[in-house]
Amino acid sequence: MTTSDNTSPAQHSLEQLSGIDSKISLQFAESMSNTIGFDLNRIGVNSAIRAAHQALASFKALTSEAPTSEARTNQMLNSAQCRQLFIESIVVSESWLFREPKVFEHINSTVCHRLETQSKVTILSAPCATGEEACSIALSLFESGHSQTQFHITATDISQLAIRKARSGIFTENALRTVDEPRRRRWFSSTPHGWEVTAKVKKTIDFVDLNLLATDAAQKLTQLAGGQYDLICCRNLLIYLTKPARKKLILSLEKLLKPDGELVVGAVEPVILPASDWEPTGPLAFCRRKGSYTSKVQQHSKLDTKHSISSRARENLHELAATASTMDSVKDIPAPAESREIIQEVEACANAGDIATAIQLCQQSLRSDGTQTDLLYTLAMLHQTMGDFKISKKLLEKAVYLEPRHQGSLLCLALIAKQQGDTVAERRYRRSASLAGTDS
Repeated sequence: MTTSDNTSPAQHSLEQLSGIDSKISLQFAESMSNTIGFDLNRIGVNSAIRAAHQALASFKALTSEAPTSEARTNQMLNSAQCRQLFIESIVVSESWLFREPKVFEHINSTVCHRLETQSKVTILSAPCATGEEACSIALSLFESGHSQTQFHITATDISQLAIRKARSGIFTENALRTVDEPRRRRWFSSTPHGWEVTAKVKKTIDFVDLNLLATDAAQKLTQLAGGQYDLICCRNLLIYLTKPARKKLILSLEKLLKPDGELVVGAVEPVILPASDWEPTGPLAFCRRKGSYTSKVQQHSKLDTKHSISSRARENLHELAATASTMDSVKDIPAPAESREIIQEVEACANAGDIATAIQLCQQSLRSDGTQTDLLYTLAMLHQTMGDFKISKKLLEKAVYLEPRHQGSLLCLALIAKQQGDTVAERRYRRSASLAGTDS
């Protein structure tokens, strides 16, 4: 999922566009931030205000009425139609099939392993954009020889327009840019509107428009799957949310996921997951640690503020200076502005699928200061996404050398040791990670 950025110095002021006061647009944008959890600083305040203004202006045009009174203004601000118009303006559902192939290889391997002991797996893709991720998962499973009775995918997005496009099963040429000709001929047919995936794939996916932060979202999704999910793909959403919204979403994902299920996140999102609750299982994939089943928001909040991978990482990756000072629960010294800017650039590149540029940005920053353990960890995760596990291991080892209690790096090194059959090293890393998790 990405967000739109429609600001331009050449464009007229908001008031000139349709006569709606920009203060009303800001009020509406702030209200929508509380509803859908988007961090206005993360997506861009100007972009949010412009999206709010466009939504209010469109609503005004549809109703042919001007906001001439406070009551009329309140009606606009509280209109479900107006709120949806804002969502469609701020969210740009742009993706492509088989984005980050190593992730799909791991997903396929995980599903194959689970099918050895159960007859069917349930998968959640959220946010799903216009269906590229869900379709990619289905295709990889079919190509591995599995039947449509062995798995089912529920895919959801807050954008109703995106869901309508996803249900059509028609993808643009750009969305298929990584799909080779044999695969295209086997699974897609050309139409005047784009490339339509075969009905066999469509039957394995249920597309639902839903706000993941809605109070009844977890209940609805559980009902659709007939229980908890074996695998959840929630990529490139956490980075756009406010801290309270992230905590709420993580709690919801815990409820939706089976105790031994796996969660797949975006390329720069591993540091958001509290390391005392989650441990890596593969490229950008995590499972809940044993004994970490948190059922109360207060428990989860305590873990997040005291036991996360690194409090400095939270500040670097997820808070701008303007918002960091308002978080009473976080007492850490904010990272330098230059460090925050580099991380934000890395996030933007990784979220857009340009992992190579994200890696280059990390390397450039580390050349000037090679002691940035959080940036070393982020770079290690990016290399794992590209399949460069040897380089990733060296970076993780350097991070641990500089910061012996860097929990995320320790857990990743434990996973690597396990994959290499080095049980002694695995136990050592896990023991060190456990000690790191007890630090306040």
